[in-house]
Amino acid sequence: MRVRTDVAEMLRDGLTDTQIARHAHVAHQTVAAARAALGLPKCKPGQKRQHSLEQALRDRSHIVEGGHWEWTGPRSNGLAVVRFDGRRYTACRAAFIVRHQRAPIGEVHPGCDRRDCVAPDHMDDRPARERNRATYAALFGGAA
Repeated sequence: MRVRTDVAEMLRDGLTDTQIARHAHVAHQTVAAARAALGLPKCKPGQKRQHSLEQALRDRSHIVEGGHWEWTGPRSNGLAVVRFDGRRYTACRAAFIVRHQRAPIGEVHPGCDRRDCVAPDHMDDRPARERNRATYAALFGGAA
């Protein structure tokens, strides 16, 4: 059975069959069949999900040498995206939230040399980038 990408993502995010059917505009039977095809257990009403935003990131990335997390999950308009708790985040934004326990200010980019890295420890928001530029300028002069 071919499972719609959005339905599979919501199933992995821990939404109930009813929530998914309502959001994706599909029949409950379609969601139940997708759950079975993916080998996921039935979700009982009121059941709490067992994973976190960090786990959602880990499930959709592959840890590589140097502590980098290579994104293997879905993309939207070229951006790595992750759904968790009914919300959609860019993977970089989610990683920043996991690391700093707060919403970022401005755009989030990896501060390492890997463009597609989503490791929480590698994420910088605008104030962090400005602070890093100021530090480099202080250490190396205006050449930074």
